[in-house]
Amino acid sequence: MFKNKISILFFLVIVLFPLISFTHDYYVSITEVVYVSEKQQLQLTTRVFTDDMEAYFNSQTNETILLSPDHNSILIDTLVERFFHNNFKVFFDDNELEINYLGRQYQEDQMLIFTEVTELRPPISYEIQNTILIPFRTKQQNIVRVKNNVAQKSFLMNASKTILNQLWIN
Repeated sequence: MFKNKISILFFLVIVLFPLISFTHDYYVSITEVVYVSEKQQLQLTTRVFTDDMEAYFNSQTNETILLSPDHNSILIDTLVERFFHNNFKVFFDDNELEINYLGRQYQEDQMLIFTEVTELRPPISYEIQNTILIPFRTKQQNIVRVKNNVAQKSFLMNASKTILNQLWIN
């Protein structure tokens, strides 16, 4: 009996130790910025892990914020909209764009945030400022994918690089 317990314990240590020792925290968001020339519109979709957003909101308020499912969807929409506007900015030719919050939805373990800019002509250059969760998570990395009819580029942003300046490709 004692031998069986030792064998089981030894087996669990051998099997579980590699899983425990190689786990690490990984914090990432992805924002797709798509220019639709036919509509003269910039469509933005940001993906953030729901548990990271929940932890952030709970660190900022005295209320307990529960996401997916929401406990108060009007409050959550207000928090998400404010969060996005404070942490993601786009400039075309040095002019800040007014980004309209459209809404959000949950997909598996992520929150998708939908925003847009309308009545927009392609710029000569653009700038993106992205600090999504960076002050909250020191290891946060934000991927930004910029697409138009001609080109697609991806950029990695983090605490040491929160501003991206690029020429627009027509």
